[in-house]
Amino acid sequence: MAQYDISAKYLLLKHSKALIEYFLGRQNVEILEHLNTDQPTFKSHRGDSTTRIRIDGEEVIVHLEVQSGNSPKPMWARLAAYCGFLISEFQRPVYCIVLYLGPSAGQNDPGYYAYETAEFRYLIQYKVIRLAEIDGQSVLETQAPALLPFTPLMKPPADISAEQWLEKCVASAETAPVEKAVRDDLVATLGIFGALVYDTRLVNQLIKEEIVQKSTFFQEHLERATKRLEETTERLRQEALAQGLEQGLQQGIEQGKAQGVEQERRESAIRHILIVLRTKFSADIVTVLTPAIENISDVEQLEQLLPAAVEAQSLEAFARILHESGS
Repeated sequence: MAQYDISAKYLLLKHSKALIEYFLGRQNVEILEHLNTDQPTFKSHRGDSTTRIRIDGEEVIVHLEVQSGNSPKPMWARLAAYCGFLISEFQRPVYCIVLYLGPSAGQNDPGYYAYETAEFRYLIQYKVIRLAEIDGQSVLETQAPALLPFTPLMKPPADISAEQWLEKCVASAETAPVEKAVRDDLVATLGIFGALVYDTRLVNQLIKEEIVQKSTFFQEHLERATKRLEETTERLRQEALAQGLEQGLQQGIEQGKAQGVEQERRESAIRHILIVLRTKFSADIVTVLTPAIENISDVEQLEQLLPAAVEAQSLEAFARILHESGS
């Protein structure tokens, strides 16, 4: 799901060294470059992170793939494509890691694919990490801030309840020995991951909404979402002008061409509203409102709902605004 992918990628960019060292099980990693994998020649998963590093004097590429659930396409097949592209592009060794977030995700992933005949042989091997199998208490004891957002997804001690474990994870993030801005990011992303396995009401009780909204993570994500929406609107306006549509988007566009342009604006607005809501609140609860949002045909109404989604203190408050806007 988008909110987990976005959160994981954010952490992997902000805490590259600590996370790569932990997932590789190696020390003295030097980060050289974060590679752009959003190019047309390399269509990777939204939650991936590809980094050029130096370790033990050797330059390598680390490709880390995040999965909240099981991959519809076999993971080895996806990684074969990514690995092949990266080797071709950089002529360097490529270390692939798959990080499974959900408790049942990746249980059938063997971490390799191979075939061999008398004349041909092929092998791709990658590291599989299932958070549900990692001892969470030992991670808390390391006091490594970068790992704290993932701890609710890890295996808790046998002698405490799930609720007590989540409380302990939140408390550890809230008291992490880092700057407040970093601490707020840790708490905000922990809340998003926690909602994958815990009741959203419990997560919301433990994590204050204002911390999430003031976090750099949320602000950067909101800024990107708003920018994409503005860019989409401007692109469509330019296309309309290029086609000689005199009245433009604001005054309405001739029937036929107008329908396609308006539909793209509408879909973009809906997509960004849902991204904001899923980032702030539980994806499962947001699903209840999704049909009502998707049924809105008025583009301006949708675009007015985006700032309302940003400012809403609770999903119930946004639901009231949604209801009032349609009445």
